[in-house]
Amino acid sequence: MFAHTAAVFFSVDCVVVRGDNLSRLVEERLGLSGPMSVHEAGADAAPARWAGVTERALHTQLAELPVLPGVEETTLWCWNNGLVPVISSLTWAPIGAYLANRFGFHSYFGRPLDAVHGRFTGTAGDAPAPTGEREFALRRADELGAAPQKCAAVGACPADDPLFDSVGVSIAFNARSGTNARMVTPVQGDDLRAVIPTLESLSATMV
Repeated sequence: MFAHTAAVFFSVDCVVVRGDNLSRLVEERLGLSGPMSVHEAGADAAPARWAGVTERALHTQLAELPVLPGVEETTLWCWNNGLVPVISSLTWAPIGAYLANRFGFHSYFGRPLDAVHGRFTGTAGDAPAPTGEREFALRRADELGAAPQKCAAVGACPADDPLFDSVGVSIAFNARSGTNARMVTPVQGDDLRAVIPTLESLSATMV
């Protein structure tokens, strides 16, 4: 029996859809245009382009995403081995909520999108505090009673480097280019379960 006192922070925008940014891909499929995804733009992300999009249309596009195999199996492995899987990349809250529910993540880092009668209004709630992925992860680790050095991060974006430098195990999964973080384990694969062998070193400390 494991006590869940460590977390694995997944930069879902960068690792769940190979070779693409999940939030940007969803917006493109919905016919929305914009230079950057919310993960890239952070608090500067513009919600106005979401005006008129229905929640049903969003859920349809999310259900049809070409998601890598093994996401749900990887989160289940985390739960079964004393690790709490968390979505750490900033996304719009409706996307984060859907992914957390579908794949078994504990929680997510999301900026609210206002909706009325099932249709987004093009306005957003306040940007979440903290506003950065690293700050969110450190706060969530503290809430879980987990020391950052006992946590892991799985990412692929340059924006993940500060988080990589703040946890004990850092995995660059299918990263297109090198990372500037200090200690990172590169992992390549067509299934997210490829990260499990590296996470096993963290799980071993939970026994």
